[in-house]
Amino acid sequence: MYIKNVLFNRRKRCEWSLEYEDALYKIYDSAKRLAGYFFPDYGSIDQIKNEIANNSNQSDELDEDSLIRLMNKKHVKVQGGSLMLPMLKLDLLDNQSGIAVNDVVDALDRNIRTAGMWKTWLSQNSNMLGIVGSLVYTAREDRNMLSILLVIKDQMILGEKEAVESLAPILNKLHGDGLL
Repeated sequence: MYIKNVLFNRRKRCEWSLEYEDALYKIYDSAKRLAGYFFPDYGSIDQIKNEIANNSNQSDELDEDSLIRLMNKKHVKVQGGSLMLPMLKLDLLDNQSGIAVNDVVDALDRNIRTAGMWKTWLSQNSNMLGIVGSLVYTAREDRNMLSILLVIKDQMILGEKEAVESLAPILNKLHGDGLL
């Protein structure tokens, strides 16, 4: 199987799933491991209230969280959002026993190569995949992890099944190129 994949330059496609929770979607790979997060661009709350008011009598009694839950339940179209994914594992911070200089240099070299791969990937794929910007953050749960936020401006429909269809091309490309 390995030889066939190498000969035909194929990587196994990963199946993705989403789980809606508190106005965001958690992204899981085919092994059910958390792969990232998707934050839809819900637009302005006043606009949402007006749209819902046109379709029902509920809008005045709903707060922002309830409106967002209703948008997801009704599979509303949104103008993209932000995809947060792991970018680099630094393996340098919060080490109480110290790190050998050679290990520091190796970790920095490895991370520079990976950051370069991300830079190249973004320049080659952003336009085709609707990515209009990117930012890097320190992950909240792990100071040794840098996360990348990809800003997507393609129209998509909310809902676990619908949103994963819109995100799958990006996730599959990143997976196939060894970045996810």
